[in-house]
Amino acid sequence: MDDKNTSDYNSAIRARLLRIMQIAGLERTGLAEFTKISDSHLYALLNGTRNITGETADKIGAGFKLQGAQILNLNFEIPAQLRKSAALLEFYELYADNPEYFIETKAAMKNSYYLDRMINTTLFEKPVYVWQVKEACKEDNQHISSKQISQKLNYLADKKKLIATRQKMKKKNGEEGEREVLVYRRPGNDETKPAAS
Repeated sequence: MDDKNTSDYNSAIRARLLRIMQIAGLERTGLAEFTKISDSHLYALLNGTRNITGETADKIGAGFKLQGAQILNLNFEIPAQLRKSAALLEFYELYADNPEYFIETKAAMKNSYYLDRMINTTLFEKPVYVWQVKEACKEDNQHISSKQISQKLNYLADKKKLIATRQKMKKKNGEEGEREVLVYRRPGNDETKPAAS
């Protein structure tokens, strides 16, 4: 496209910036730190209130071994291997303790916070299975994996915020399975039967 000021072109560039962030696994704040471009400038580029310049494109591409012209050229496909750039791997190592920079850890934090709040609901008045917690999350439009839920519930049990006991597996169809699995409930309740499905 010749006219780099058209709204279609600028929309396409925004999509390319989001694609770079997605491949790199970076939140906007992470990309800002990685590229040394201010967060407010990136925010303006991503919401369309500012258009990208060649200089900014060069800054964004540098750590990924991309030229600014490649980012600006809509016919150039953003390569998936930019995730393996040495500078990015170093950035991950350097800021491993800052979950706000990375898509994965920020999502995990959000899920963790949601599950922290959930233990105070009526769901945990009686023992519940991991799959029941997952179903309750889904009903609240929170899509959290069974593994993440299990890890968080075990952590909360270690911290004595929940009590974990073993009971025979109960399937969604109401049948009882052979193996025993952990069920979780809030302390202070003598109920021993898992919640009805």
